[in-house]
Amino acid sequence: GIDCGGGYLKFLPAGLDQSAFNGDSDYNIMFGPDICGSSTKKVHVILSYKGKNVLINKNIPAETDKFTHTYTLILKPDQTYEVQIDGNKKQDGTLEDDFDFLEPKKIKDP
Repeated sequence: GIDCGGGYLKFLPAGLDQSAFNGDSDYNIMFGPDICGSSTKKVHVILSYKGKNVLINKNIPAETDKFTHTYTLILKPDQTYEVQIDGNKKQDGTLEDDFDFLEPKKIKDP
């Protein structure tokens, strides 16, 4: 198995100066597995919204064996998504329910 590593894809905005690309560069989507030690073994799904990186609020376990795996993120026009590993659905839902794009609504406390 792997001890510590990640295999992310970052989808960059148009016009980004790629010669200055680094870990802090803006991106629209970051997706892929993250494995480090015994505590971190998950699939990241991060979407940029109004200049803020918004992480999925679901835990999607990454594969941790010694084999190669294919990770797929499907974003659909109806505001739903699906995460697959080796063609098998591991998580799906709506962007509104599974990402905290909006601040929580405040209710007046009388």
